[in-house]
Amino acid sequence: MTISDMESEAHELFVAYLEKELSSSERETFERKLNEDSKFEAEFLEFKNIYIILENRLSPERATVLETIKQTNSNFNYKPSKVTTEKTEKTEKKVIKFKPWKYGIAASILLAIGIFIFNNFSKPTYSDFAAQETISLTVRSDVDETTKNAEVAFNSADYSKALIYFNELLKVEPNNLQLQYYKSVALIELSEYDEADSLLKKISESNSVYASKAKWIKALSYLKQKRYKEAKEVANSITPSDPEYQKAQKLLSKL
Repeated sequence: MTISDMESEAHELFVAYLEKELSSSERETFERKLNEDSKFEAEFLEFKNIYIILENRLSPERATVLETIKQTNSNFNYKPSKVTTEKTEKTEKKVIKFKPWKYGIAASILLAIGIFIFNNFSKPTYSDFAAQETISLTVRSDVDETTKNAEVAFNSADYSKALIYFNELLKVEPNNLQLQYYKSVALIELSEYDEADSLLKKISESNSVYASKAKWIKALSYLKQKRYKEAKEVANSITPSDPEYQKAQKLLSKL
């Protein structure tokens, strides 16, 4: 087996992990290797950074990467969308720090996951819309340590820790819809959809300010699961008077 073949196999494994296609045992083996093999971990993190750029179809960096691959490889046929082109033009003065050798990794990612996935603009992705807001739970000076920890963990995208703290807080305030909402967001980020759906159903049916937020997050949950029909149905339930209406309409235009 050549070095090129070995790299190709590793990249396919990286894609399978990022796409959550590995079984539980395969995932455990992969994560164990990440912890034990620093070189493997470094290669994966490099791959993941480029993968995220390519996955976000509205990213100007993605358009630049794909255009460069096209220029260096006549066999790669990429046509940027109007939206992507416009965003690239608006940000052309921005310097994108992307070392030349990384384009080889980018090209292998496209081959590993299938070029058609990145050229198929018919379906949006979760990462296109899921920009989580910064939360502020500590508006009072007398808040406890758990509340502070929940806020810090969530805002730093450490959703596993945030979930632990939200659960502790909800033991004291089980009917707190704000905590339930942010817990549901953390659950979706961790791909724990069933519990998130249960919480979001309750919140969306309430008169809380979080009701429309819950509908929007539920639509994104379905989007992340590639359940496009359900995502569309929930997005359609968001009314013009809801703060999330414009975002929902943008999502619907892509579905």
